[in-house]
Amino acid sequence: MISTDSAHSRRRGSSNVMGFPSPRVKSLLALMLLCLAPVTWGCGGSEPSPSPRPDAGPQRPDAGASTNDAGTDAGTEDPDAGEPPPGFTLQTASEVTLRFIPEASAGLNVTITREPTFTDAVHLSIEGLPEHVHVTTDVIAATESEATLSLAAQEFARYGSVPVTLVASGGGARVEHPLNLVIRPGPAALDTSFGGNGVAMPAFGHPEVRIHALAAQPDGKWILAGATGSTGLRDVLVARLLPNGTLDPAFGTQGTVTLDVCGGDDYVDAVTVLSDGRILVAGGAIAGPGSCSGRQYQSLLFARYTSAGDLDTTFGDTGVRTFQISAGNATLHAVTVDSRGRIVGAGTVQHDDLDFVIMRLTPTGAADTTFSSDGLAWDDLGADEDGLAVVTLADDRIVVAGTTNASRNRMALRRYNVNGTPDSSFTYRSASDWPRLTPRTLHLLDGGKLLVGGSGRWNAGTDSPNSGAVTRVHASGSPDTSFGWDGDSVTHWSAPGVQQERLVGTGILHGGELVLAVASTINGATDGIGLIHLSADGKTALRTHRTNLPGAEVALAAALDTDGSMCVAGLRADEGSSTTAPFAARFWPHR
Repeated sequence: MISTDSAHSRRRGSSNVMGFPSPRVKSLLALMLLCLAPVTWGCGGSEPSPSPRPDAGPQRPDAGASTNDAGTDAGTEDPDAGEPPPGFTLQTASEVTLRFIPEASAGLNVTITREPTFTDAVHLSIEGLPEHVHVTTDVIAATESEATLSLAAQEFARYGSVPVTLVASGGGARVEHPLNLVIRPGPAALDTSFGGNGVAMPAFGHPEVRIHALAAQPDGKWILAGATGSTGLRDVLVARLLPNGTLDPAFGTQGTVTLDVCGGDDYVDAVTVLSDGRILVAGGAIAGPGSCSGRQYQSLLFARYTSAGDLDTTFGDTGVRTFQISAGNATLHAVTVDSRGRIVGAGTVQHDDLDFVIMRLTPTGAADTTFSSDGLAWDDLGADEDGLAVVTLADDRIVVAGTTNASRNRMALRRYNVNGTPDSSFTYRSASDWPRLTPRTLHLLDGGKLLVGGSGRWNAGTDSPNSGAVTRVHASGSPDTSFGWDGDSVTHWSAPGVQQERLVGTGILHGGELVLAVASTINGATDGIGLIHLSADGKTALRTHRTNLPGAEVALAAALDTDGSMCVAGLRADEGSSTTAPFAARFWPHR
């Protein structure tokens, strides 16, 4: 049966006949589709258009838009976008090594890679540098891409590894580069690990301490010997420093021992460390004929200590021996031992004039009667003599260096037989009058040659130059003309313009090179420690340098350790102060 809906029903919304839309409905649908067309398709194309960019839509509330069209901040970047990247990158090493060498520096090459649009200059610097290390800042010009920074370590710089930062600044940007700075010891430079910044100021606990002699122990410790107290009432003082420059608490009382012989003026000018660790010192003491009884005057003094700083009672029962010489006052300036352990001291005795005095003791401290019948010999060369240094040869003969007015250059060099008589087969004669030489040290070399270290005075004037000097002679005593100039090397100073220097110690390195330690006088004041390194033949200065410690210092004694380091001791005062105190400083080997 066919349905026949009424016309009224169709007008009210009947939408289809047999399920198809009526013509009117079709027209409405077409109109709706035309309205939706701009959203779905582009005009005249059948392909879908690309999706709009995310930021093309409505402006973010924080983008700076305002209801006023005149706003200008609508294009500001997001606040979390960060700083713009720098217009360059930085390339350099990660580590720089510095050593103190006078007038020398290390270069750090720095390269930048520029972005095409970056044309600013770049300023270079280093932040976090330790004290006594300096850098020259530099600028990489707008047309350049590299530069070299110059770094230099001063002598007082502490050794070790220090992190620092290389900073490059340009175009409002800052680029940092971590850098490791390695500071190593310079050749023969001040050892800043010793004491405080290279200077030890031991608190001896005694007044007016003055160090006259130094000796090195094989374990790196140092023996200091001298006196404490005012002249006329001095006592012997011996101390030991640890390798770091502090007093050794295992020696004596907190590192120091003192000795008052007979209540008078006592001191030591010489010290040596024996092979078993015992310590032998020599000097002068106010004493009687064999003890503290009887008439007292200045006598020869020997004392021996155990390695712990106690007086060695196997030496003369008390550890102390004095010998009064009937001729008059006497003192010892040098001491050593021979191959049999016998003790030999050399110095000066007041006779009709001043003469050499040499005394030999048995290992137990008794006068050796096989030496000049009573252990004592003196030598008068016809004018005032002063014995200042001594060595023993392999056959136990003895050589003494000193001064005499009977010599052209004032230096005396004498050899004595085992029995104490002068050795007539040995003769030293200077080839010139100047410089006048005052010995301080004496070394036995291979082949029986001898090396004398001392100070040279160049003329008789009050303003005469003075220099450290070394002289080498053959086993016969004749000058070794292959050394220096006719056997003398006397024309080297530790720094330019310094003309007043006094030798305080010498040493011989393993390769034969020589080390001289001198006290420098500048503008009339002794202030500075000089080290002079010479070739083995004495002809060439390998290195010269003067170290000026803070304040003012007077070097008095120096000695070389087996590792080649040099220790110097003396007196110093702080800046602006006239009060002096003992000091010790150590210098690295010359490598």
